[in-house]
Amino acid sequence: MVMDTDRTEPAPSAASGDRDESGRGLLLVQALAARWGVERFVTGKRLWCLLEAEAEPVDFVGYLHRP
Repeated sequence: MVMDTDRTEPAPSAASGDRDESGRGLLLVQALAARWGVERFVTGKRLWCLLEAEAEPVDFVGYLHRP
């Protein structure tokens, strides 16, 4: 869950370069989440997402450190 004080609806945007450190957040949420949404409040908004777990655990450490 992420909250901010801007009430503007979030929109996916692409980073403008390979080294950009922003501009990919909502694209990642859309790609990885089973469901996601935005709740608006007088003071801003909250973006939430639901991630579904695999039935079998995944060895991410072994996966990331493959030769």
